[in-house]
Amino acid sequence: MRLRNALGVFIAVIGVAGTVAGAQQPASAVMAPGLWEITIQTRAPIVGVPLTHTVCIAKALVSRPDPPRSKPSDDCQVQPDAAAANETAYTVRCAQRATTSSWRFTYAGDHFDGTSTLTSGQGEVRQTFTGKRIGACDDVPPAP
Repeated sequence: MRLRNALGVFIAVIGVAGTVAGAQQPASAVMAPGLWEITIQTRAPIVGVPLTHTVCIAKALVSRPDPPRSKPSDDCQVQPDAAAANETAYTVRCAQRATTSSWRFTYAGDHFDGTSTLTSGQGEVRQTFTGKRIGACDDVPPAP
């Protein structure tokens, strides 16, 4: 049950990060627009089954995403970490939940790699992220 709670917090943080990153204004491109295959895999405490999905990344969203933003009143505070021009790195600390998560993504035009580590009183959850451009967005088959 504790692991489920930790994973719930972890998934919520991913949702916040994805929402904020999707709203960024374009800067210098670090990714090629198009159809991307993204895979997430839990590495610890157990090795999980890789989860893969495809997503169309528009030209307006190919800049290096900034870390999510937090309000001073939020329990979870985001602190940007040092990163190269083709990286996004940040740490999220949640006082009430006693959790800390660290995120780092490296972008290379047609692919990216990333890691996240969530640490709480119940232990640590580590995940890896990989993404690769697999074609143009118009290559997406129509939904049934």
